[in-house]
Amino acid sequence: MVIQDDNMDDLVDNWPSFQKRVTVFLGAGASIGALNQAGRALPNAYQLRNDLWEKYKWRADDGNFDPSTLRLMSLEHAAAIIEAKTGRTVLGEYLQDAFHCSKPLWQHLALPYLNPASLFTTNYDQLIELGYAGSGKVLDVICSNRSPMAGQTALFKPHGSLSHINQPVGQGGLVITQFDYLEMIADYRKMLQNAMTGFSSTCVLIIGYSFGDMDIGSELYALRKKNDGIPWYAIFPRADKEVRRMYSRRFGIEQINRTFESFLADLDARIDFLPSKLKHAQKNVLEAS
Repeated sequence: MVIQDDNMDDLVDNWPSFQKRVTVFLGAGASIGALNQAGRALPNAYQLRNDLWEKYKWRADDGNFDPSTLRLMSLEHAAAIIEAKTGRTVLGEYLQDAFHCSKPLWQHLALPYLNPASLFTTNYDQLIELGYAGSGKVLDVICSNRSPMAGQTALFKPHGSLSHINQPVGQGGLVITQFDYLEMIADYRKMLQNAMTGFSSTCVLIIGYSFGDMDIGSELYALRKKNDGIPWYAIFPRADKEVRRMYSRRFGIEQINRTFESFLADLDARIDFLPSKLKHAQKNVLEAS
């Protein structure tokens, strides 16, 4: 059963005007449900902090590991300490194993058929690339502040990508420690500007992103305040009127109460953008192939 949502209705009504000017921004929530090659769910920031600390910093004679001993230590700070102990190579290998997926989710297969003008993700994984692989559409994966290639859909990955894991930070290497973030702050602004050229006439769909990281979140906030000529939408599953009001009043962004999957399934049911073989009804067949 599809939940009624006035903001979803508005987006559908406006789709004929918006469909050629969409930028899709994917946060960690857009990868929920994906499994790595070991069959484990991709870790969130809290889980990753704990897993890294238990594996590389905790000693057996310390007793059973208790995540509460880390208190409010951030992932970035924990990773910097671990990097100082293990070096960059071992840390990178762990992240490669934790986030490497061989299959996309249904929603990543559907995403290319929205024909976004550009994409932007804070995720390391290659789920977007896997989703695009069979679509016939060419992605230009950008992990620096360079300009996009003409005739290709730009995928901006400021936190790096598993496909570039051996490159330096700023050229695709994974941004994980607090010092990596310090190095990348200046580049975020340029990447966002490249990703969203013509903001005043771009409809931005922000999927599974919480604005929790102050670096990119602050840039998005500033860009939205400067350019409010067309609606932006944040898609995440939460029915909370205060949260909805906060996004609308403070960010100038309208929330749609959907998961990534249910959003695309509902949108396709209304505007019919997917080929028959990729309809949501075929999800189980696609996952088994």
